[in-house]
Amino acid sequence: MKHFNFLIRLSVVVSALIFTSRFCQKKTDTFTILAISSTRPHNTLYETQIEESAELDTALSQPYTYFGRGGQAYAFFSADGKYVVKFFKQRLFRPSWLLNHLPLPKILHRYRFKRNWKRSDKFARDFFSYKVASEELRDETGILYSHLNPTTHLSKTLLITDRLGIVHPIDLDHFDFVVQKRAEMVYDRIDSLMEMGNQKAAKEALLQVFSLISTRAKKGYRDRDPNIRTNCGFIEDKAVKIDVGRFVKNEEMKTPERHNEELLRITAPFEEWIEIHHPYLLPAFHQYLQETLL
Repeated sequence: MKHFNFLIRLSVVVSALIFTSRFCQKKTDTFTILAISSTRPHNTLYETQIEESAELDTALSQPYTYFGRGGQAYAFFSADGKYVVKFFKQRLFRPSWLLNHLPLPKILHRYRFKRNWKRSDKFARDFFSYKVASEELRDETGILYSHLNPTTHLSKTLLITDRLGIVHPIDLDHFDFVVQKRAEMVYDRIDSLMEMGNQKAAKEALLQVFSLISTRAKKGYRDRDPNIRTNCGFIEDKAVKIDVGRFVKNEEMKTPERHNEELLRITAPFEEWIEIHHPYLLPAFHQYLQETLL
């Protein structure tokens, strides 16, 4: 009987801990300082040059407030509404401590190796893309700076407010992040322009989207997550890619065949949306598509 009561109490405690953990994760949207912290050593492959500019200084000299999370990062908006700082979800790259320290039977060694390799490979692919975004696709992404290694030269503390309203001072030298100009989503921009009756600007927006995809392909990069609805936007009148963690080097993208294949594939859902919501723009859509094909 005592043994049974102990099990009951233990199950209650475990259930309470699980409930509390999930409750906290929901309230914080899983964001914690630990979630964006890393102890990785410096890696020369991901060294990036910081270009001193008044705009970057402005971006890093104001507080930020939590906006939300995507698949790869937590996003914070600047006080003036013009910039975004994205801190990476480090759990996506960390090897599992438990998995690596458990005395697993030999039959599971391959599983452990595969899990570790997948995380290491994801880290290499994602950080390559962040570096490319800040160095070779800066105009196409609105990236001001990618910080991908521990450093000492920034000497800046950024104040960020999480979802609970708690303010955290972040020593930027010790965190991985990107600074990006804040963009207006493509679909929102076109909806807004059409509501205002500015059809000329709406057509120009279409052309900008085609130009964005074409320019990136001509530079020899493929985008593994090219969703226009969720991952593209406008900075002023220029279309940009907001999610910058999925670029892959591929010289074949420069060929007419692959360039056109990429353009048609990415814009197909966009065309469906235009046809449903703004059919007036469909002739312009088809015209710009043909003009952009190689």
